[in-house]
Amino acid sequence: MKLNLDQAVKDFEGKDIMQQVAPIDGVKQPDTVYTYKDVIRIAVNTIDEKNPMTAEKKVYAFQIGTKIFGKKLKEYDLTTEQVSFLKERIGVFFTPVVYGRFLELIGDLRSEE
Repeated sequence: MKLNLDQAVKDFEGKDIMQQVAPIDGVKQPDTVYTYKDVIRIAVNTIDEKNPMTAEKKVYAFQIGTKIFGKKLKEYDLTTEQVSFLKERIGVFFTPVVYGRFLELIGDLRSEE
Protein backbone atom coordinates (compact mmCIF):
# COMPACT_ATOMS: atom_id res chain seq x y z
CA MET A 1 0.00 0.00 0.00
CA LYS A 2 1.50 3.32 -1.08
CA LEU A 3 0.99 6.10 1.45
CA ASN A 4 1.96 9.77 1.54
CA LEU A 5 3.12 10.09 5.15
CA ASP A 6 4.33 13.69 4.89
CA GLN A 7 0.80 15.07 4.77
CA ALA A 8 -0.73 16.79 7.77
CA VAL A 9 -2.99 14.97 10.19
CA LYS A 10 -6.30 16.88 10.32
CA ASP A 11 -8.39 17.62 13.40
CA PHE A 12 -12.16 17.00 13.59
CA GLU A 13 -12.83 20.22 11.66
CA GLY A 14 -10.41 19.27 8.88
CA LYS A 15 -7.71 21.76 9.94
CA ASP A 16 -4.05 20.75 10.12
CA ILE A 17 -2.96 19.68 13.60
CA MET A 18 0.03 21.76 14.65
CA GLN A 19 2.80 20.86 17.08
CA GLN A 20 4.98 23.09 19.15
CA VAL A 21 8.71 23.05 18.54
CA ALA A 22 11.06 23.37 21.49
CA PRO A 23 12.87 26.72 21.75
CA ILE A 24 16.43 26.84 20.42
CA ASP A 25 18.81 28.87 22.59
CA GLY A 26 15.76 30.40 24.27
CA VAL A 27 14.24 31.54 20.97
CA LYS A 28 10.66 30.44 20.34
CA GLN A 29 10.33 28.41 17.16
CA PRO A 30 7.26 28.43 14.91
CA ASP A 31 4.78 25.60 15.27
CA THR A 32 4.99 22.90 12.60
CA VAL A 33 2.43 20.69 10.93
CA TYR A 34 1.90 17.31 12.61
CA THR A 35 2.32 14.63 9.93
CA TYR A 36 1.65 10.91 9.72
CA LYS A 37 5.42 10.42 9.90
CA ASP A 38 5.36 12.10 13.32
CA VAL A 39 2.59 9.72 14.39
CA ILE A 40 4.48 6.67 13.14
CA ARG A 41 7.72 7.77 14.82
CA ILE A 42 5.92 7.70 18.16
CA ALA A 43 3.96 4.53 17.39
CA VAL A 44 7.06 2.45 16.62
CA ASN A 45 9.11 3.84 19.52
CA THR A 46 6.62 3.93 22.40
CA ILE A 47 6.58 1.18 24.96
CA ASP A 48 4.74 1.09 28.26
CA GLU A 49 4.02 -1.54 30.88
CA LYS A 50 0.47 -2.12 29.66
CA ASN A 51 1.57 -2.56 26.04
CA PRO A 52 4.97 -4.25 26.01
CA MET A 53 6.56 -5.40 22.78
CA THR A 54 8.26 -8.73 22.37
CA ALA A 55 11.80 -8.73 21.00
CA GLU A 56 10.38 -9.78 17.63
CA LYS A 57 7.91 -6.87 17.58
CA LYS A 58 10.70 -4.45 18.52
CA VAL A 59 12.73 -5.66 15.55
CA TYR A 60 9.66 -5.34 13.31
CA ALA A 61 9.04 -1.79 14.57
CA PHE A 62 12.69 -0.99 13.90
CA GLN A 63 12.44 -2.35 10.35
CA ILE A 64 9.35 -0.25 9.65
CA GLY A 65 11.07 2.81 11.12
CA THR A 66 14.19 2.41 8.99
CA LYS A 67 12.03 1.86 5.89
CA ILE A 68 10.11 5.10 6.50
CA PHE A 69 12.78 7.33 8.02
CA GLY A 70 15.79 5.95 6.17
CA LYS A 71 14.98 7.86 2.99
CA LYS A 72 12.75 10.69 1.89
CA LEU A 73 10.12 9.52 -0.59
CA LYS A 74 6.90 11.00 -1.91
CA GLU A 75 5.07 7.78 -1.03
CA TYR A 76 6.07 4.81 1.10
CA ASP A 77 5.13 1.32 -0.02
CA LEU A 78 4.08 -0.62 3.08
CA THR A 79 2.89 -4.20 3.24
CA THR A 80 -0.52 -5.13 4.60
CA GLU A 81 1.21 -6.57 7.69
CA GLN A 82 3.17 -3.35 8.29
CA VAL A 83 0.02 -1.25 7.99
CA SER A 84 -1.81 -3.60 10.39
CA PHE A 85 1.04 -3.31 12.90
CA LEU A 86 0.93 0.50 12.67
CA LYS A 87 -2.86 0.50 12.94
CA GLU A 88 -2.63 -1.51 16.17
CA ARG A 89 0.10 0.72 17.65
CA ILE A 90 -1.61 3.99 16.68
CA GLY A 91 -4.89 2.67 18.12
CA VAL A 92 -3.20 2.10 21.47
CA PHE A 93 -1.17 5.28 21.82
CA PHE A 94 -3.16 8.02 20.05
CA THR A 95 -6.37 9.97 20.39
CA PRO A 96 -9.52 9.04 18.47
CA VAL A 97 -9.00 11.86 15.95
CA VAL A 98 -5.46 10.75 15.06
CA TYR A 99 -6.47 7.09 14.93
CA GLY A 100 -9.53 7.88 12.81
CA ARG A 101 -7.50 10.00 10.40
CA PHE A 102 -4.98 7.15 10.04
CA LEU A 103 -7.85 4.78 9.25
CA GLU A 104 -9.01 7.25 6.58
CA LEU A 105 -5.47 7.39 5.17
CA ILE A 106 -5.30 3.61 4.78
CA GLY A 107 -8.86 3.36 3.47
CA ASP A 108 -10.39 1.62 6.48
CA LEU A 109 -12.74 4.47 7.36
CA ARG A 110 -14.62 7.09 5.42
CA SER A 111 -15.33 10.42 7.02
CA GLU A 112 -19.00 11.35 7.18
CA GLU A 113 -19.49 14.82 5.80
